[in-house]
Amino acid sequence: MLPGITDPVQAASLGSVWKILGQMFRGIESQTSHDVLIDLGRRGASGPSGILAEQADAVFVVVRNTMRGLQAAQGRVRTLEEQIGDVSVVMINEGPYPSGEVQRVLQVPVVATLPYAPKDARVLSDGAEQPRHFTKSPLMKAARTATTLLIQRAAMRRARLNPHEAGGAGGEVTHAR
Repeated sequence: MLPGITDPVQAASLGSVWKILGQMFRGIESQTSHDVLIDLGRRGASGPSGILAEQADAVFVVVRNTMRGLQAAQGRVRTLEEQIGDVSVVMINEGPYPSGEVQRVLQVPVVATLPYAPKDARVLSDGAEQPRHFTKSPLMKAARTATTLLIQRAAMRRARLNPHEAGGAGGEVTHAR
């Protein structure tokens, strides 16, 4: 676990570190077949830390299917598409728009959908107390399905970009919201 920075301004001071981190993450994947997930936050995929997104096997933007969520995501998704291409969306099903509409608006595929479940999400993000049947909750069921889809998507991109390395089991997955 590598703690994130608390202020985007700090990213510039780590300029020389980002490329080394990317190489280190690649080494983890190739030596141990573990996946590396990086949350670059709302701005982390641009600027100095953007190299992590550029080196990733897959980049996913988490988007709520609300008017506000789609409007906020449009510019980020467009910028990521221009920088690295092949961006996909993980949709949080909070609003009225179906995945097809989200795809149409953002012009990138929705590869997985998670239910809007703030109480269950707090268990994962904040360490809140686990409800009795947490592992069988709709969020956790959807997360298991989504994990499989995200790994498949990363493997497909890896195979296209590096056909000689496609046999590896793991992969670096970057998630930018």
